[in-house]
Amino acid sequence: MSVRLRRLKADYDKLSSFFTKDSRIRIKKTLGNPPEKYQLEYLVTGMEKRLDGGFQIRNQFQIEITLTGSYPRMAPQCRMLTPVFHPNIAPHAICIGDHWAAGESLANLVVRIAEMLSFQSYNIKSPLNGEAAKWAVENKDRLPLDTTDFSALLSVGEATGRREDGSAVVGDTCANCGKRGDPSEMQACTNLHVACENCVMSCPVCGGLTCLKCDLVTCSTCKRSVCAKCGYRCAACQQAVCSEHAGHCAVCEAGRCHDCLVACRVCGASACLDHVKKVRMKSGEEDFACHGCIEKARAARAG
Repeated sequence: MSVRLRRLKADYDKLSSFFTKDSRIRIKKTLGNPPEKYQLEYLVTGMEKRLDGGFQIRNQFQIEITLTGSYPRMAPQCRMLTPVFHPNIAPHAICIGDHWAAGESLANLVVRIAEMLSFQSYNIKSPLNGEAAKWAVENKDRLPLDTTDFSALLSVGEATGRREDGSAVVGDTCANCGKRGDPSEMQACTNLHVACENCVMSCPVCGGLTCLKCDLVTCSTCKRSVCAKCGYRCAACQQAVCSEHAGHCAVCEAGRCHDCLVACRVCGASACLDHVKKVRMKSGEEDFACHGCIEKARAARAG
């Protein structure tokens, strides 16, 4: 096996170990054996620009990483597959830095992109998006948008690892309080932190294990503390909510709390306040209809 193929296989083995289906960074698709192209999903709080020129929180991003024939001597090619608003990211490219070192692992690069999306990392001196750089300067007190320590995913993954059946291999030391004990007395939370029984709890929504090192979100509606997978900020009012008190707009698919969603009287789907309008129904009453149903009605009348 060539040096390049060995490097590709090592990259894939590490990414598969660190970024599982339960992680906030997930492998969605790969191409090649070993993979030369990755499609990754980031459950990270970042920013996007709306069609009307305004800005809103976004909690899910997808990127594509291509490892060219010159990799690892040359840097991977990275591009967004979903909208994003960031000083160092353009639709065609993600600026991963001026100096690429062949010794840097692909996993480290994946984490660096998470730090960029969350505005933990940005460079306003040589931006790809000047408008985003100006926004970052004017809203510096709001940044970062997500305080998760994404680099911890790497050290935790290396410390625990996974067996072939997917189960976690835990050590004898709690990563939270430092208590030592037999590995059988320790558990691995969904973020692969090793925890003793005093430092672990179940998320009230998904039932997954979380520990004191995990990021928790307190829902503004039910006041419960839930894991980061089950809680996020509403893209409209920016209140923290759990997944049981939130949904997605049927038109723009943006995440919203229940207070910022309205049921369309025509199709019954929920839509955000930006994509519903009060119209006169056939019954003569006024009620809300989503933009999709309004456009369908206009097209039917025109036809």
